[in-house]
Amino acid sequence: MIITRYLTREVVNATLAVTGILLLTFLCQQTVRYLNYAATGKVATDVLFQLISYEIPYLLALLLPLGLYVGIILAYGRLYTDNEMAILHMSGFGPKRVMRLSLLIACAVASFVLILMLWVNPWISVKQQQLRESDEVTLHLIQTLVPGRFEVSKDGSRVMYAETMSRDHERAGSLFTAQEKYNAENPSQPSWNLVLGEEGYQVSDKENGGDFFVISNGHRYEGIPGQSDYKVVQFKKYAIRILQGASNPLHVQAETLSTWQLWQTYDDPKRAAELQWRFSISLSVVLLGLLGVYFSVVQPRKGRYAMLLPAILVYVVYVNLLFVARHWVEQKIVPVSIGMWWVHVLLIVFLLTLWMIRRRKTLT
Repeated sequence: MIITRYLTREVVNATLAVTGILLLTFLCQQTVRYLNYAATGKVATDVLFQLISYEIPYLLALLLPLGLYVGIILAYGRLYTDNEMAILHMSGFGPKRVMRLSLLIACAVASFVLILMLWVNPWISVKQQQLRESDEVTLHLIQTLVPGRFEVSKDGSRVMYAETMSRDHERAGSLFTAQEKYNAENPSQPSWNLVLGEEGYQVSDKENGGDFFVISNGHRYEGIPGQSDYKVVQFKKYAIRILQGASNPLHVQAETLSTWQLWQTYDDPKRAAELQWRFSISLSVVLLGLLGVYFSVVQPRKGRYAMLLPAILVYVVYVNLLFVARHWVEQKIVPVSIGMWWVHVLLIVFLLTLWMIRRRKTLT
């Protein structure tokens, strides 16, 4: 019991350390990507933290198989190089018991990954899509303005330019807007409405509904380009109504569907590939965990990282085959009945072959 707790603690600590480093690395990469979207006006700044937080469960499900795989190699590899594993074998805790314990740990991690893949991540995918396509995000025009850059409104009706922006991104300075209007007398020559103001901000009318962009202390110019009979109006406050487009239904993607919905539409190759992908990630935890036990066996003089490079190469090949298999199912190159399962069969055959070779060497 003491040995079991000791080995479990070593594997869990190594797995958490590797997974934490990988998660932080990929999360920083996603953060930079969303910051770039915010800088170019594609995403409102007030939803950045929420979008980034939604990435954590998705990344965690993808990184835990690799984290456990490398964690087992590092934890057991240290025990082999320090001769602790040899002492455990002589004490009755042989390779079969090590394999059985590793299998139990892998199954526990696989169960957690399965929950993420089957229920948590689909729900988060729906929330992400709703957040990106909701009116709450698209109508916050002030949040998408970038100082010193011309921006086109979401409805395509006007062009806006702000020279400066406040720290909280709620007020724009030295504002310019241009909107094309239909000319009933001469449709071929539309009129333009130009507005220049010192400051601009966005407000919501809770009583009547709707959002307005308010510009203060400026001038409004209205007329047809090339003609001198244009109007000039000076104002203290000028409100521009932000039109709400018709709410479009969310585009249904396989990632946003529940596991039950995917099962009901399993005849569709794309949805079948998504369902197989969710189960494949969980199954990979168990297979990689067992494979990690093999690659953790090193000679004391070779060092604990001797088998790490070939282990990573095998992981890269395995994961890339999973992506290829998913693409083949989606493109109907491989039947749904075969699907992605042949990749796991190849890894099982490879794992059994390695253990048979090692067993023959041990017997001889």
